[in-house]
Amino acid sequence: MKATDLDILLKEGEGVMLEYKEGISAAFAKELVAFANAAGGKILLGVRDNGTIKGFADTNVMRARIQDIARNCDPPVTIRLQHIGMVTVVTVRESDAKPVQCGDGFFLRQGAVTQKLSREEIRDLFQQGGSIRFDLSPCKTFQYPKDFDQDKFSNWLIKSTISKGSPVEDILVNIEAAERIEGKLLFRNAGVLFFARDPRRFFNQAYVTCLLFKGTSKVHLS
Repeated sequence: MKATDLDILLKEGEGVMLEYKEGISAAFAKELVAFANAAGGKILLGVRDNGTIKGFADTNVMRARIQDIARNCDPPVTIRLQHIGMVTVVTVRESDAKPVQCGDGFFLRQGAVTQKLSREEIRDLFQQGGSIRFDLSPCKTFQYPKDFDQDKFSNWLIKSTISKGSPVEDILVNIEAAERIEGKLLFRNAGVLFFARDPRRFFNQAYVTCLLFKGTSKVHLS
């Protein structure tokens, strides 16, 4: 990850695969478990909720502490640490042995928040183990840049406030719309639905469901 990639994540805002943390708190293990039980994600340490940088000390002691917290989850959570500028990026891998728990129980990333799982939800997670999520699955029939709609992407950039200075492919990878495999850009289904010239050519029964949240916490639906 480069400084330009971090800039994209700071402007993207917290979401299902991204969390900002000013430092390591008692809730840090919950965040690791929540991402491991979902599709993985990134935790930016040294970043306030509004996306501004506070800074995080990148010391051997802090790195060891983070690794210890990850190892003490059951089963252990696989992470990767990288320090960029004043921010430490903790990349959490999706677990192959769900559900994962910490000392406070089972948690799952839902939208931009971490939720504690009920007994029924834990059971459902077991049943869904090994399933592949549609939005993150690669769309092998989509050809970039032939099927890519630059106007849609430009309009999205304006609304997201992400800088146009970053390479288009870097932005697509950082927002999880695409991935690089053997040097080629492979679009995921979510990226196709967002940025294809003709999404229905790839998904002829696709439709959009909109949810309205009550307030700004993104927890309760109206």
